[in-house]
Amino acid sequence: MITKQALGSTLFGMADILRDKVEDYKAYILSLLFFKRLSDNYEWETENEIKEFVKREGRQPTEAEKRIIVAQKHDFKIPEGCFWKDVRDASPDKKNEKLNKAVNEIADANVDRQGKAVLKGVINTVRWNEPAPDGSGSKKLSPQVLTSLVSYLDAVDLSNKNASVDVLGDAYEYLIKRFADENKGGTTAGQFYTPQEVVDVIVRYLKPQKNTTVYDPTCGSGGFLINAAKYCKTNYNNSKAIRLFGQEDVWNTWAIANINMILHGLDARIEKGDTILDPKFVEEDNELEIKQFDLAMANFPFSQENWWKNGEPKRDKKGKVVNKKDGSPQLVYPKDGMNDPYGRLIYGQPPFSNGDFAFLQHIVASIKDDGKAGVVCPQGVLFRGQPEKTEEEDGQNRKADDEYLIRRGFLQGKVDHNGEFAEMHNIIDAIVVLPGNLFYGTTIPGAILFINKNKPEERKDKVLMVYAAKEGWYKEEPNMNVLLPHDILRISTILESWGDLETAKTWIDSQKTRLKFIIQEDLDFKLSEIDEYYKEDIETAEAKLLKAKKVITAREAANKKPTKGQEKAVVTAQTALDKLTTEKDNKINAVHEQAEKERHAIDDVEQELITMLQDPELRKRYFSIADMEELEENEFNLNIPRYVDTFEPEEEIDLKEAITEFQATIDKENDLDKSINELLKVLV
Repeated sequence: MITKQALGSTLFGMADILRDKVEDYKAYILSLLFFKRLSDNYEWETENEIKEFVKREGRQPTEAEKRIIVAQKHDFKIPEGCFWKDVRDASPDKKNEKLNKAVNEIADANVDRQGKAVLKGVINTVRWNEPAPDGSGSKKLSPQVLTSLVSYLDAVDLSNKNASVDVLGDAYEYLIKRFADENKGGTTAGQFYTPQEVVDVIVRYLKPQKNTTVYDPTCGSGGFLINAAKYCKTNYNNSKAIRLFGQEDVWNTWAIANINMILHGLDARIEKGDTILDPKFVEEDNELEIKQFDLAMANFPFSQENWWKNGEPKRDKKGKVVNKKDGSPQLVYPKDGMNDPYGRLIYGQPPFSNGDFAFLQHIVASIKDDGKAGVVCPQGVLFRGQPEKTEEEDGQNRKADDEYLIRRGFLQGKVDHNGEFAEMHNIIDAIVVLPGNLFYGTTIPGAILFINKNKPEERKDKVLMVYAAKEGWYKEEPNMNVLLPHDILRISTILESWGDLETAKTWIDSQKTRLKFIIQEDLDFKLSEIDEYYKEDIETAEAKLLKAKKVITAREAANKKPTKGQEKAVVTAQTALDKLTTEKDNKINAVHEQAEKERHAIDDVEQELITMLQDPELRKRYFSIADMEELEENEFNLNIPRYVDTFEPEEEIDLKEAITEFQATIDKENDLDKSINELLKVLV
């Protein structure tokens, strides 16, 4: 059986074949990978079941019995002539056409009991036979490149015989992350991938239980749903103990999410469409009533403009469209409000120029009366919008901003058309402010908003504020910041304990082994990548050295002295091999050292947290539990510095030591001046 480290690294090699050949090459790789998985596993399952039949019946099955075996054994149908081997064996000039035909026929052949195509747009999301846009008659993806891609992947057995569901699913997720890493600065990575560490914090705080329903309205590649299922597998030994639902608007990303679920062996319903304009999860007996779930997890598009799609380009007096600095048109929106037919905007209508509170209210509407949610959102959600002001207060009359009213509604409850509270109900449970530049495709600082419609009595009028953006609580890497395992421990412990020392100790004990295992897994991946990176070069260098040594051996066997050139060839080959080996060893040592540092960091954070929780002054720099009175005093502005001491104290300076160092510097300058003057005298 292949390991997920080896499989992930091997599969990513396909990127080298496709890179710069087509745009969005991840869709080509993931679609082809899925096709081969279905084909390999279909043939393996058939072969395996026939062996079981022979063992059971003592004879080979008849053709009729084989057809029954095939019909009953497989989750998906593959029509004759549509297997991987059929594409592999096609001539290069026919390969594009053969592959395109195969995936389309598989898509048509697989329907559920209601007649709905379950693989349409999933396995055939890529048009493999698409002509080049230049009108030359050639293919957009050249037959030569496709042939190389098929030949490369053909060497990897993707059946359960060699790659289990867990291994293949994890390798698929590894690919998705690698694709996101390659596009860190672009806009598309954020559409399909949320950093695993953030997902981990949310899933573990919400703790999916058996038989619960989990929903992600902007599911991307399905990371939240996959991790909720993994949590259930760890805790209940059954990844199917929960039911998974998601919606995604981007076609390729929707296909990736569906493939992700299938490769992980999960039963999930992933719908395609705009969640705000066209929510797919509604009640069967009322298409305008939003379906509700036990849990929701999401990372919606930050600050989406024109979320109701009613914006019109702004025009100047001459009728010319006015553009923004980035070249896109400025939009103007109707002054009148809108009527959401699904009744989700019960706390107020967000501005059409920013969809943050539209998504948040959709999520609130999508969880049951005892439901919970963990949502990644921009930090602006915590403080945008101003309260009402009277002339007596600040010299002017000003109505409260819509975003302020919605946030206040989350904290205090809904109001009726007269502005009176229809109910007093705080649904915000906890807030985690995250470091900036943590998410793909945006540098906007993010936060996690935890929502609970049925908070425990002792927390009903309280909100936990966690400050996780403190310097040193994350790792800075090129283009992005990263949360390490000990950073996750710090955040999750504060969330779990709400400041209680004994709860924190119990939680830390339960997490240390898990987080150290994650460190080991990451180390294994890096070692595998290093080995793969140097393998071919070292083998080539070893072959050259062996060849050079054989020449020397042959000369000596013939009683001839090796020439200087032959001796130099051995030295050169040995030097090249030593250089590669040293480079590899240095990288191996570096990742081992990093892993060891991270293990120690977990132990250090354990002591740090225990010390902090026993020191009232120190606690203020980590978190705050704000009550309703404090929230009202701050006019429901949830900006963390209002509640947590985020000030970074300057490092204390030993004044005596500083004076001594300063005097030593002055003395050195004086000595240097004397030396220069002496040199000048000599020159003159």
